[in-house]
Amino acid sequence: MNIKLNEFQKRTENLRNKMFQEGLDALVIYSDEYRSGNSTYLTGYKPINVIEESPQLVIIVGNNNPVVLMGRLNAYAARDLVWIEDVRGMHQLQKDLPNIFSSLKDKKSKIGVIGQNILPVSIFNSIANTLSKSIFVFCDNLMIDERKIKSPAEINLMGKAAAINDKVLKEVLNKVEIGMTEIQIAGLAEAIARQMGADIASATVVMSGPNTNYPAWRPSERKVEAGDFIMIDFNPAVNHYCNDGGITVLLPGGELEQERALILGHEALKAVIPNIKPNISARVIFDNLLDYLKPHGLEKNFTPYAKGLRGVGHGVGLDVVERPNLSSDSDFNIVSGMTLAIKLDLHGLRGGGYRIEVVVAITENGVKPLNKLILEEPNDFTIIRK
Repeated sequence: MNIKLNEFQKRTENLRNKMFQEGLDALVIYSDEYRSGNSTYLTGYKPINVIEESPQLVIIVGNNNPVVLMGRLNAYAARDLVWIEDVRGMHQLQKDLPNIFSSLKDKKSKIGVIGQNILPVSIFNSIANTLSKSIFVFCDNLMIDERKIKSPAEINLMGKAAAINDKVLKEVLNKVEIGMTEIQIAGLAEAIARQMGADIASATVVMSGPNTNYPAWRPSERKVEAGDFIMIDFNPAVNHYCNDGGITVLLPGGELEQERALILGHEALKAVIPNIKPNISARVIFDNLLDYLKPHGLEKNFTPYAKGLRGVGHGVGLDVVERPNLSSDSDFNIVSGMTLAIKLDLHGLRGGGYRIEVVVAITENGVKPLNKLILEEPNDFTIIRK
């Protein structure tokens, strides 16, 4: 079940209605290949960065039909694939903007901007110069509110991506060997996913040994060694909808203290995830993980990182990382239709640190795990002892 035309149309009209409710005369929605969700949510098209940058700009002016502007090369395919009829090349932006905003010319208009954290200054200036009498309001919250509740079609695609990720992680677990490099392990995961028909939604994270002390790391030429933790955070996508699942492998030669910490991590997620339900505070996820870890003396390895932004998870959808954020500071209630990555990061352990991550969908009655591997396997399944 892919996203159908009427769903794209409904999304656009919902956003237009919110625009009017906020007293806005137009909306400018910007994204690019790497953070494509805001525009792809409306167009169904995700640009690719080849020999050009890959901007995607959707403009909604009053009750006019929306206009899409793309990088020049992407625009050729977008004209055939996007349901919105008016698709233009971004290279003619200054020429096209007066026409697109003609109904607002010389008016004191109020323009909403979505994606301001990544909107290039040059593009913003071109729009601002065209609408020199207008004021601009940053209103990402309008799109966040729309995207955080997923439709059945969206959750279906995310479930397919999760099933692929479960198989990828299981196969990598069976094939990883001492002496492989982090880059080779990343390539192994990506090859399996590609063979299964998935796209790669974001950079593959593989870190090993001392590199697991970092919460993020680009795979390197380091060869994995006996007793290493190997953290694998992999993100496949199906029809642009992402999964964000991860395991940590302990190679042969690991110490009992490393085994104990990793087993407790699996136990903690299995204890906490089934208790997630609609209408509870998102802060409960952090609190419950902390409560589980405290009796085992692991809170000092948990709280410094988990108290930060996305410390115990985040939304997932068209982007691997979406709002809302899950941490000790979360101040919202979980609601049905959200899709959340729930993760446990421990750092400063003997041998480094680890991450375990599972994506779930919130239902009317509880929680539906989309990633099943971690929750169904024994708690020591990522410990290789041979």
